[in-house]
Amino acid sequence: MASSKDKQGQPKDPIYYVQFGYLLNRTGSLGAACMSDVLKEFDLPLPIWQILLILREFGAQTISELASHTGIEMSYLSRTVLKAEEHGFVARTKSAEDKRVTYITLAAGGRQMIRKILPKTRRLREIMLQGIPDADIETTARTLKMVYDNLASSTNAISEDISRKLTVARRTGKSGQIRQRMI
Repeated sequence: MASSKDKQGQPKDPIYYVQFGYLLNRTGSLGAACMSDVLKEFDLPLPIWQILLILREFGAQTISELASHTGIEMSYLSRTVLKAEEHGFVARTKSAEDKRVTYITLAAGGRQMIRKILPKTRRLREIMLQGIPDADIETTARTLKMVYDNLASSTNAISEDISRKLTVARRTGKSGQIRQRMI
């Protein structure tokens, strides 16, 4: 069977190559929109939810460490942490070893908010993954991690904007694994 060629006579990419980025983007966008809908009930923006989960999972973090885990740019993250602090979800504490270092910690209000929201996010996860065998979910997670690592380690930035995003992504890639139980 002859392989399919494009108008210039080059071999065509398999359809899954073409669909992969599209489906990844659409799935991420729809997932974020669904999560934002869940969080609307609690008047909580998605970035604050991400921060609360990171602090729950990893404990006290500097702003830089939070940026590494969330992939959120530092300037936006600083403002988001301030809003979370104003709502009593997080608190700032100075490092005992180095007074120049400030840690963001999960406050009682943040722990309470997590307890309220987790059952709803678990339900969303059940909806997202219904009918998909565990082995397929594990394979997909490994594949997405490899795709992420490949992109984060890429040195072929096309533009300055992409270079900036890659800097955030590379920092994120070095920060460690977020356990799969987190949404």
